Order: sequence, then C-alpha cells, then structure tokens
Amino acid sequence: MAQNAIRRFTLLGLFLIICNSYLFGQVKYFIIEPENEDQKYDLHTYKLATKTLYGIDNSVELYNIVYINNIYDKHEDSEKNLILFSVLPNLEGGSDNWKEISLDTIQSKLLPIGKLKNLFQRNTMSIFSEKYGEKTKYFNEYKIVIKKEGKYFTPYNCLLQFYAIRNRSEIFSNVYGTINTKLNPVTVSDFELIFESTYPKTYFPIYTLPNERHTATLDRLRDRREYLSKKWKLKDGSIAFQFWTYTDWHEPDFYYEYERGIDRFVYIPDKGIVGGSFDFYFYYHRQKLGMTTLDFKNNIRKEKVMLAEEYKH
Repeated sequence: MAQNAIRRFTLLGLFLIICNSYLFGQVKYFIIEPENEDQKYDLHTYKLATKTLYGIDNSVELYNIVYINNIYDKHEDSEKNLILFSVLPNLEGGSDNWKEISLDTIQSKLLPIGKLKNLFQRNTMSIFSEKYGEKTKYFNEYKIVIKKEGKYFTPYNCLLQFYAIRNRSEIFSNVYGTINTKLNPVTVSDFELIFESTYPKTYFPIYTLPNERHTATLDRLRDRREYLSKKWKLKDGSIAFQFWTYTDWHEPDFYYEYERGIDRFVYIPDKGIVGGSFDFYFYYHRQKLGMTTLDFKNNIRKEKVMLAEEYKH
C-alpha cells in the first residue's frame, strides 16, 4: 500500500511539472503603453507596500485598465469594465520582481486590447451562449510588458482578473466579479454571524485555509461574490469603497489558490483599485514570511489591506 501511495504521488508530481511547463510555454503578453493616445482605455497604476500586512519589505504593483462597457452608451455615468493585472513579489528568487525580455522572442504571443476585452467577456458571464466554470482568473498565464529606459521588462509573477463595474440598486443581481458601490455594507463579521445561524454545523468558508481539517458549506458557482464592507472620504474629497470576496479555500496547500484573486480590495471611482490583499500568494509562502494560519485568519476577519501611499490617511 505504501508503494502504491508513493507511486501515486510521484505520478502527481510529474503531472504537475508537465502542466507547469506547458503553461509557461503558453504565456501571452500585453504591452502597457501609458502614453499611447489611441489605446481607448484609461490606465491607473499603484504600488502597495507589503511590509505591514505580510511582514516582508517588498511591493505589489497594480495595473488597472478601465474602459466603457458599451461604446454606444452616451450616459454621463456609463457602465465600465476593469481589467486588473497585479505584479506580485518574486519570493522564490532574487529581490527583483521584473526581468528583461526581448520583444522579438514574444511577437507571436502579444495580445491586442481587443483580445483582452474578449477574455473579460468570457470570465464575467458576459456572453449568453457560453458555459461557465469555476475559473475566472489567470496566474502567470498572461503577463504585462513595460518599457523602461529603452528596455522591455515582464514580471516573474502576474495575476490577471476582471471586474464589471455596475453601480445600481441591490435588487439587481450582483454576480461574482462585480463592483457595485451602491450595495448596502456587510462586513466579514456581519456575514459570519448570519452564516453561523444558517449553517451551525459547518465552518465559515473564508476561514477554511488549506492546512486545516474543516467541513464547509459553499455552493461555489452560485455563492461566490463581492460584498461592500465600508466606504470613507479621502483627503481630496473622493470616496473609497472597500470590498471583500465571499469564497472558500479548497485547494491543497502546495497549490497557489489564485482563483481567490485580490480577495479584499479598495476601489475609487475613476481611479480603479488602489489597495487590497493577496492572501492566496502570501499564504503559500507563509513559512518563509514567518506567518501562521492564525495570522491570516485574523487579517481576513479584520479585513486588513495594503493601500497605495497616496491614499493613506
């Protein structure tokens, strides 16, 4: 029996290596061009310090690509879509989060903005004829390319995800991948109390970190969604909205559970996402960071986030 178990784990390891090699070979790239007047989208970039939340002196960089959902919509408050690239720290190599890349080697793998918009539609329930599964995010399958001092660079680790910005009454559906600033605020603690009274014999899904035994109740495709937690006024008079994501942890702890994405985030209208947390990534490296499962649970419960310096109080 022991030999069979070893054989199964060996085969699983080989399978994962093959899958990772395949995905690496299939990486697609999008060039960030902040000074291109013909790009037909707004670009907002922010840098978040990781020291306070995750105990390591590094940063996460956010690249918000925002565009009008319907170009024929002439209303002043047109519905918009947000494509978010997040550059995560290189915790398995050197201190640099970026590496130089030659455009000649990736010409066939470059994506125009139109392809990214198509990808947005396929991952936000925007195509009526599509059949949708659990996957809505991409980790190291799509990466950005930036130009700096005449050279091109791409990140070691890059997460791609999508949000439909639909600000409307709560009576309308608010499916997974929606930013709605008109929701009634519900904190993690508020929801936890309601959950425990509804499912008294199961564990609150967002606390089900992968190295613990638990029984949770989550209808993943039906239940996942973003909740508005709070809002506050910034120094410049604009309003910031903080959200958290209702989803669980269900992958083994040797996987990056990237489908969690930026599980808590701060959004400012016309500015994009300016802060957040990436527990899936840092939890994977928790031993290197000197953090425990309890540390992450407390951060989730208290809804702690990183915030761009320009928006800190």
